[in-house]
Amino acid sequence: MQATNTTLKRTVSLAKSVIAIDTGIVATAFSSAKDVHLHRHVLAAGGCFLVVTYMSALLLIYLKLSLSEYRQLHRWHVRSLQVLCVTSGAALVATNSLLLVLIGGEGNGLLSLNLLPIQAIIGVLAYHATPTEDDGVRDEAFEVHINSGRRVALFAAATSFAVQTALVFGSISNTKFQAMGGCRLDLSVSFLASALSVFLLVATCMPLWFRNDGARDKVLSIVRCLKDGVLAVLAVSAVILGQEFLGGAAALALLPEITVAAMYYTVSLADHDTAAQDQFDARDQKTDVLPTVVVATLGFGMLGAAYAALLGTPEYDLYTKALFFTLLTAVMSSLVRVARPLCNPRLDKSSAAWVGFLGNVLPIVEMLVAVPLAAKVMVDFLAVP
Repeated sequence: MQATNTTLKRTVSLAKSVIAIDTGIVATAFSSAKDVHLHRHVLAAGGCFLVVTYMSALLLIYLKLSLSEYRQLHRWHVRSLQVLCVTSGAALVATNSLLLVLIGGEGNGLLSLNLLPIQAIIGVLAYHATPTEDDGVRDEAFEVHINSGRRVALFAAATSFAVQTALVFGSISNTKFQAMGGCRLDLSVSFLASALSVFLLVATCMPLWFRNDGARDKVLSIVRCLKDGVLAVLAVSAVILGQEFLGGAAALALLPEITVAAMYYTVSLADHDTAAQDQFDARDQKTDVLPTVVVATLGFGMLGAAYAALLGTPEYDLYTKALFFTLLTAVMSSLVRVARPLCNPRLDKSSAAWVGFLGNVLPIVEMLVAVPLAAKVMVDFLAVP
């Protein structure tokens, strides 16, 4: 009964995320549709994918309500959940790609075609998962890693779509965006991050049960690759946004993180406590990364909004550059912590734990510095006639 409820809660978390993201896409599409007659076919295709996405998500919620009293899920229940999860994810990515085509990003339509193999891999993964009456092999380590991947997917989906929405609305109101045309690296990278986050969300929310360890290890490898990939693309997206205002100095945003990491491993090696680090338990990651997830989400939101509002202004003053540098350092430090906390407080009892603690506090301090800078830049921006 507990396994059934856990599986249904996962699929419902996917459905809720899909509905929220799709609602944002609808609002953005209505705002960006300047010439409806010139984009009739795009709007029609996007509307069809939109309906499929909503229906799949609503059916997932309906199945959760109707199957919650079952002690065990039967084979056809699991297959139905898998099909709906894969369908809702694929339709969401397709809807999003058509939205970008609608605002002039035709190159992102080709990018979405290149992402089809990833969606195919997830579909094959669901097909070869073996739903059994006794839930197959479900060890604790497998569940821990899947839960860790799902937390990253939920964070990455919310963050990447928020940044993408800011860039789309910036394309509507900012003449500099319009002058850049459809071939835009910032929008393409943000779309890639949002698509990969959806794929990771589908892979970690749909039921996956296996009878042998070989299949289990393959699933964990795919989830790990998607998790690392989406965090890497988010980091690239942040650097692209900051590079416009900082130029080559954007590379210096990694300096605080490199310094903390060097200090930590130096102290750790000196204390001969590296063996404890190899015993890192992913269950500890939930509490360790929670503050950094909040910082990363807030930092990405502020970075995307400031980029969309300030791009193309006549001159980037010192406060603007300081704002983007501080936001970029906070985002990069937070992404590193989301990928893996610097140390495990339960196992690392040496002085290296203090350095790890400082590393966890660093993104929060950087964000506290960024908030008044953002207020100053916003006041100056609004004061310009």
